[in-house]
Amino acid sequence: MVIAARRLPWTLGVMRALILAWAVLICVQLAFADGIPLQNGRYVGPVVEFKLTDSQKQVIDRYRTCQLERSNTMNVYTPYVFALTPSQAALLRGRAGFSPSQFQVYETVRHFNDAGPHWNLVLRYSEDRMEVPLKLLLPEKEASAAHDQQGWRRANPCFPALPK
Repeated sequence: MVIAARRLPWTLGVMRALILAWAVLICVQLAFADGIPLQNGRYVGPVVEFKLTDSQKQVIDRYRTCQLERSNTMNVYTPYVFALTPSQAALLRGRAGFSPSQFQVYETVRHFNDAGPHWNLVLRYSEDRMEVPLKLLLPEKEASAAHDQQGWRRANPCFPALPK
């Protein structure tokens, strides 16, 4: 019994250290899961800004009302439903070297900031303006692999014209 009593304080110390290590690990993971870095609804980092077209506003409104408002049943479908106009895509290609074909929209004007993962985002920071964070862009092949890893279905009932 004397041996067990002497080991007990050491065991408690190790247990406390393990619990502290787990707590630190969880806190670090939560810090990275807070969403994208925003200041006043704008991305903190290099962006390309665009004026939204009426058609793009309709796509965003449809996404908000059809997909986001029913997220408990729609979260299995792709959120990558937004496309740039040809001139917007050309401008983005000039700045980033490529332009993805599909984007996910975060309406930071409505305080939307998901925990992620984040790639190929359009941030709607006002009713008429959007920005594309350059550091969050992935080329098509990498974006497709990341999309598949999330397990989303490429078809989306809210957007039947999406490429499958």
